[in-house]
Amino acid sequence: MRCELVRAAISVALLCAACGGDDSAANGGGDPGASHTGQTTGPSSSAGAAGNNAGKGTAGGGAAGKAATTGTTSAGSAGAKSPASSAGSANTAGTAGASTATSGSGMSSAAAGSGTGSAGAGAGASGASAAGGGAAGSAGGAAASTDDCDCKCLLDVMQQYLDALVAHDATKLKTAASVKVTENGVVAKLGDNLFKTGTMVLNDHRLDYADPVEGNVGTQVVVNEGMTGVIHMARLKVVKHEVTEIETMTVRRADAANGFFNLEAMKPEMVFLQEIPADKRMPREKLNEITEMYLDYLGGKKSGMEVPFDAGCKRYENGQVTASGLSSFNAQSWGFDVTHRILIIDEEAGITWGMFPFMQSDTALVVGEAFKIIDGKIMMIQAVMAYQPSKVWD
Repeated sequence: MRCELVRAAISVALLCAACGGDDSAANGGGDPGASHTGQTTGPSSSAGAAGNNAGKGTAGGGAAGKAATTGTTSAGSAGAKSPASSAGSANTAGTAGASTATSGSGMSSAAAGSGTGSAGAGAGASGASAAGGGAAGSAGGAAASTDDCDCKCLLDVMQQYLDALVAHDATKLKTAASVKVTENGVVAKLGDNLFKTGTMVLNDHRLDYADPVEGNVGTQVVVNEGMTGVIHMARLKVVKHEVTEIETMTVRRADAANGFFNLEAMKPEMVFLQEIPADKRMPREKLNEITEMYLDYLGGKKSGMEVPFDAGCKRYENGQVTASGLSSFNAQSWGFDVTHRILIIDEEAGITWGMFPFMQSDTALVVGEAFKIIDGKIMMIQAVMAYQPSKVWD
């Protein structure tokens, strides 16, 4: 089953669970305070996110779309977005057909496009379905590398990480011998820190996103330590089906940056789960450009009016609403020396994510920020942040 179908099934289940009204919370009143300075410019209001979020995945796309290739590099149209090399000539073009995947076999085949070449068969992770859609119009039946880890593969790796965490057993996660691990900006050993204390993952307080092009997968989630919840964020880098990097941040109430800590509102707003039809998905270059515009806004290079915020956009930081609506974003101005580290562009879900130090120091405010972008607008922002050393991933 392709990644988008997995995400859609999870979203439907959570939406149905929310119909009973037990899991939705109304937004609190009051003016949102300014966020990133360490002080608020107005009384901040906490907000509960309506409904639950996806368990293993986030919002997925809809039906298989179309992808044209010019004989250079083309991305899969549906399912994972791993790049597939096209061996056709520069004028070879075709539309991608729907793909079929054999779950568990590690292989999937892409239907031939209407161009001159036939679509190559895509090979995926062992025990996982391969990239759906494949490249259209690639000549000679060129196959994708078996080293690729597609969207579903990456989300499965994140699930393995969280399962290993609550099992207190790091051996359940396949890592490279040279894996680099950090917790709150400090080099750590896999199996220490939250691996010793975490007892339960709250999947309805969870947002996942994956980027097969870069081999990165991330999550923002609430994890219980006994009966006490903490906010946990993790990024995993996967190369040849081994985890080579684990970058994590754990935020507890006692040391939350700016005092922001609202676990209930860590349930992502439902817009984060909104499916984006394949023909409506934005290319990664455009998603990156819009995210860069927001980072320039934080750096004082753009005003709020120059950033394409949706009228209903809100920003959550550790579950605290710190901006809501266009007037709020327009009223806030910043001048941080932000390091631009956009690490995940999830075209299928319309989500970008990065880890952004607001300065380079041993006690920097470092923010892991996820953006939901639809039709060229930033619909919602969800961030996890803490004060920590900022240079370990330079």
